[in-house]
Amino acid sequence: MFKSLILSMAILGTIAPVIAIAPQPAQALPEAQIIDKLQKVPVFTIANNTGNFLQQSVTASGTTRTIIPVFMESKDADVFFNKLKKAQPQQSKVAKVTPVPMSEIYKLQMDLQKKSSNVSFVFFPTEQQLKNAQILKKPYQGNALYPVPLFMIAIEQNGKFSTVQENNLTPLFFSKNQAQQWLDRVRKKDAKLVAKAQIKVNYLHVVMADFKSKNYAGQQQLVFVPSVESIESARKLQAAQIKTPTAKP
Repeated sequence: MFKSLILSMAILGTIAPVIAIAPQPAQALPEAQIIDKLQKVPVFTIANNTGNFLQQSVTASGTTRTIIPVFMESKDADVFFNKLKKAQPQQSKVAKVTPVPMSEIYKLQMDLQKKSSNVSFVFFPTEQQLKNAQILKKPYQGNALYPVPLFMIAIEQNGKFSTVQENNLTPLFFSKNQAQQWLDRVRKKDAKLVAKAQIKVNYLHVVMADFKSKNYAGQQQLVFVPSVESIESARKLQAAQIKTPTAKP
């Protein structure tokens, strides 16, 4: 599995898998609900014509790991793919940027974990959203040094934050601009209620870890809202590709 398109790249710092799979405790959110929440979130990988994803050898803190890079936006996948074309022109001829539902990445990671594989999926956040989350401390290098930020609307009450909902759902946005647009629209409906509402930053790996260890009503109401750019890019790529590769561990 994943035997082709191996590109080595040194990455400084610590890299943590965004989706950490652990034995599911009794109180965890059911797997079917987790998969359903991730189903409508498109991400982007690089796969060859047999459906195998790109493997990347990375070195962090003196340790070499094998990862499968997953990009939140197609433009970042394109940049990475262009580097691959220069580094490995022959192998890149049979590869392409491929949209995949995040739910599929989640299921594949679970399969890898069951097989005790040393390969893991790692998400690469976008530079703009890292800036929006104010966590970009070093020049952006298109790597996975940072977590994927999520933006949610919350109101501070007595030192604690409560989330703002609509139709009994709590949106988690991958784009701060979309979070702001949502907040502006909700404020028009009930300006008094959300007068003190603000955009707060959460992280994908934190939410996923909670899904694997907790199960409560507020968590069940969380819904991921992918960026408009990622949805449009996925549609264009799917339309251009006769058949989307499906990688199997």
